[in-house]
Amino acid sequence: MRLPRAPELPDTLVTLSRLQFAHGFVVVAVASAIWLPDPVTAGPWVPIVHLLVALYVLLQVGLYFGAELAREGRTLAPLASLLLVAACATPFLPAWLAAPLMGVAVMLLFAVEKVAAVRDYWPEAWLRGRKQHMQFLMVSLASVLFWLISQDNRALLDAAGG
Repeated sequence: MRLPRAPELPDTLVTLSRLQFAHGFVVVAVASAIWLPDPVTAGPWVPIVHLLVALYVLLQVGLYFGAELAREGRTLAPLASLLLVAACATPFLPAWLAAPLMGVAVMLLFAVEKVAAVRDYWPEAWLRGRKQHMQFLMVSLASVLFWLISQDNRALLDAAGG
C-alpha cells in the first residue's frame, strides 16, 4: 500500500490518509494474530477485526455523507444509510456472520467510489490510496473468515466451550 504524498492531497486529507494507513496495519496485525496462538487463545481476537473494520466503515459513511451534504446531492444517501446500518449491527452479531457482513460493506464502498459524483469530488491520490486500503481490509477479513471456518479451529473452539 502506497501512502499518498502530501503534495498530492489537500492538507485536510493528509492526516486522515495517514490515520487510515495506520488503521489498515492494525487490522492486518490483528487478523494475522489469530493465526499465531492456538485457537482457544486466538478466539477473543476474532471480533476485534470486524469491529475495527466497522469503525472504518463508519468513518467512510461520515466522509461520504458529509461530501453529499456539502454538494447538496442525494446520490449516496441510500447506500451510505445501508453501510451505516451494517457497521452499527456488527457488534451484535457473531464473528462468523460479522466478518462476511463487513466484507460486503467494504465491497459496497468499492462501488461507492465508482460513482461519478464521488470521483469528481475527491482527489485522485485520495481515491488511489482508498482503493489500496480497501484491498488490505478485504484480505484481512478473508483471513479471519477462513480461520473461522477451518475445521481444526472449529473443533478446538467447540471443545473449549467457545
